[in-house]
Amino acid sequence: MKQETIRYTATLPLNYVVELKEMAKEKRIPSVNYAIQEALDEYLKSRKAARYEELMREAGRDEKFLSRTMSCSASFKVIDGEVAGSW
Repeated sequence: MKQETIRYTATLPLNYVVELKEMAKEKRIPSVNYAIQEALDEYLKSRKAARYEELMREAGRDEKFLSRTMSCSASFKVIDGEVAGSW
């Protein structure tokens, strides 16, 4: 599925652009735009992962969350054992 795109102007260090253009010229990357999109994709994934880790650390200090989690775990203990034994 093709993503919707917009044209956006950004300021980049000259040496980055020069290096990316050289890589594109040498066919090591499809295009400068492709490399920038890939870099942004990786950056966003890492920031989301960092945020998730932060939220899990916070949840680990929340007594009510821990109580609900342990209660849920106990409720499914028998079923989990049945499923694990069926493999």
